[in-house]
Amino acid sequence: SDAPKVEEVDEDEEKKKTDKKKKKVEKKEWEQLNKTKPLWLRNPKEITKDEYGAFYKSLTNDWEDHLAVKHFSVEGQLEFRAVLFVPKRAPFDMFESRKKPNNIKLYVRRVFIMDNCEDLIPEWLSFLKGIVDSEDLPLNISRETLQQNKILKVINKNIVKKAIELFQEISENKEDFNKFYEAFSKNIKYGIHDDSTNRDKLAEFLRFNSTKSATEMTSLKDYITRMKEGQEFIYFVCGETKKAVEESPFLESLKKKGLEVLLMSDPMDEYAMQQLKEFEGKKFKNITKEGLDLSTDEEEKKKQEELTKANEQLCTVIKDTLGEKVEKVATSQRLSSSPCVIVTGEFGWTANMERIMKAQALRNSGMGSYMTSKKTLEINPTHPIVTELRKKVEKDKSDKTVKDLVWLLYETALLTSGFNLDEPNTFASRIHRMIKLGLAIDETETEADKPEDDIPALEEEGGDANEMEKVD
Repeated sequence: SDAPKVEEVDEDEEKKKTDKKKKKVEKKEWEQLNKTKPLWLRNPKEITKDEYGAFYKSLTNDWEDHLAVKHFSVEGQLEFRAVLFVPKRAPFDMFESRKKPNNIKLYVRRVFIMDNCEDLIPEWLSFLKGIVDSEDLPLNISRETLQQNKILKVINKNIVKKAIELFQEISENKEDFNKFYEAFSKNIKYGIHDDSTNRDKLAEFLRFNSTKSATEMTSLKDYITRMKEGQEFIYFVCGETKKAVEESPFLESLKKKGLEVLLMSDPMDEYAMQQLKEFEGKKFKNITKEGLDLSTDEEEKKKQEELTKANEQLCTVIKDTLGEKVEKVATSQRLSSSPCVIVTGEFGWTANMERIMKAQALRNSGMGSYMTSKKTLEINPTHPIVTELRKKVEKDKSDKTVKDLVWLLYETALLTSGFNLDEPNTFASRIHRMIKLGLAIDETETEADKPEDDIPALEEEGGDANEMEKVD
């Protein structure tokens, strides 16, 4: 019959058959394209000089290699890493007011934030280039909150400390340090003027020519090792050029006594030395200012007192002649071959500083009235010119030639002491008259067609062609 056929089906067998069918499963894997770590996160011992060089060039667009590099990390209360480079040469616009305040790029956890953060490093270190990567600054930082952030102040302090360590490392190689100092000496001096905390450390990097090392620059430490026994001060002189300070009349007595003097011809030296009062316990002494005492024993002091007393009358006559031009007239200890020199007060501007300030295009002209120092004319009591002048004064106080000679001495002393003449034409007229007297030219012949000026002609007196009439 057609009765239905019943088959038993094994469920497990069926399941196995269906499992054997292939299924497509999609798996997603992320491939990291930039597998290299940022250079500042790597161990400095593993990084080659070429890698630093390539990084420096890509960071700064400089065509030259760097002079030195400092790669460090700071951990503790705050955490940051930094790479600082010292270039081989100074940028052309280093002290321009409108340029970027610095060349340090600020990152926060590998994310670039800004490249002109003013609080990151002080202005005197603006030549440093590199990056700083902080772990503690917030990522959503704005310029306003950045300025108020205390973390930046700590980073600033650490960068200055590490920069000074870097300069110390450079100074161990004489050739590299010479290159560094030639390019960035102004920054070091600016730092001395600006950074009171690190002033003493920065003073160790200063280099100057001196009367005992004219060709090679000397450090302050080396100067101290050469100081004479009993010498209290580090003597220095500032001027416009190296040649001018080398031949300065202020050096005469100090050279004679074998005392070394530092020769400074950079305008920044004047600013730095105003702040740098001493080094390793030895005070600085500017030899162009009053109060220089070179007497070493009682005999010398006694001799100086006698010379002062002998020239009192001459000093009074000179002061009366020059009037308000000088504060006082005194005998000098600092001269040996020059007849006179003009020194400035201890707390005012020197002649060199006065010249620098007058050259400032946007200067405050009112400042000069109270900062310009009072001038003191110091005469050399042993010089033949001064000796003869003294004899003339003792013989006749109202001698007509004395006044003109005093004015000539004063004006030549202004020039040799680094000052500018207020009335160069008057000085030139005096010199021209002396030339005419020397050449025995009759004054009336050459001046006949000219109108009378403020300075009357010199006349021969008593047949002596070398004596001169009183000149206003």
